Amino acid sequence: ANFISIDCGQDESFAKKIVQELAKNKIFVRMPFSYPQNRCIRVSAGTENDMKNFESAFKTVLERIR
Repeated sequence: ANFISIDCGQDESFAKKIVQELAKNKIFVRMPFSYPQNRCIRVSAGTENDMKNFESAFKTVLERIR
């Protein structure tokens, strides 16, 4: 597989909020539609720069919405 799944540790609403906030930073991730996987986000592998951008944006988003 060329992606990883990250369990957001809460419910579907929290995972959706993460997806929406990452999109505002031009970071595209997917979210499974079925319970219980819908509490996760799916991050595709990219270039090293893509992954650094994701890491930075993900950290910022988590700090902001918690």
